[in-house]
Amino acid sequence: MLGKFFIVVTMFTAFPQFGTDMFIFHQPSDTKQECLDRLNDNPNKYMWAAFKNFNGRLRPDKAYCVTGELVKEILDGNISNEGT
Repeated sequence: MLGKFFIVVTMFTAFPQFGTDMFIFHQPSDTKQECLDRLNDNPNKYMWAAFKNFNGRLRPDKAYCVTGELVKEILDGNISNEGT
């Protein structure tokens, strides 16, 4: 799974210095272009799913296609917010 690409939706937060909530979709794509095509075909589908996951408490901000390596780092807690 590390060589695959995943759609990740970040949620809007008023205080990014405390971190950013996100929703990672579990269906991988083989290439970055395939991931981008899926995302661009129906971006509202992914934004709505993320919104529903947080029971409407958080608003989706942006969606990205990221590598499986980055997803692993996120899930392992090896990503820190640098406040940039």
